[in-house]
Amino acid sequence: MGDQDWDDDTDYHRAVGRAWFTVAIASCCSLLVVSLAAVAVFGVGVFMALVEALSG
Repeated sequence: MGDQDWDDDTDYHRAVGRAWFTVAIASCCSLLVVSLAAVAVFGVGVFMALVEALSG
């Protein structure tokens, strides 16, 4: 077997790839939290409208 000819920037490119992956996962999680909050807010509004319609 011969010596492996690694690129000098291999570790850098791997780190950048991991950083972009982490940013993508964090963005998806943040979007999920914002979506759940929006559904909760609109759900409360619909529930309140339903209670008002049925009570009065």
